[in-house]
Amino acid sequence: LNVQITLSHFPRPIFDSPNKEDGGVKYGGDFYTRNVIASLDVECPTYLDWFHGGLQFQTLHHLYPRLGREHLRKTEPLIASLCKKHSLPYSRMSFIKGNMEVCKTLKDAALKVRTWSPLIYESMCAQG
Repeated sequence: LNVQITLSHFPRPIFDSPNKEDGGVKYGGDFYTRNVIASLDVECPTYLDWFHGGLQFQTLHHLYPRLGREHLRKTEPLIASLCKKHSLPYSRMSFIKGNMEVCKTLKDAALKVRTWSPLIYESMCAQG
């Protein structure tokens, strides 16, 4: 469960404030846009649905949390076409590629910490 939740959320951007300090493009003005951008679906064959517990359809889970697990696979193409119609980036990738993205995100976060104040960096590395 922990791997699935990490995989479906960690490599995706988050909506952390209405203003971007670095001059980047602000996203997610509405509920659907924020949840489509911040979620990642995992491609897997039908026989693995039980192992993922329906959480491989994380975008659907965020958009329609009361939708039953038995309807997720049927609904996924509808959401994908809706995202395409409205130019929203619907994200799906394999379990392996998703885990590679998580590792890349962790690496990027670790490298970004190095630019912080040396005192913060040292305390996070348990040095000093």
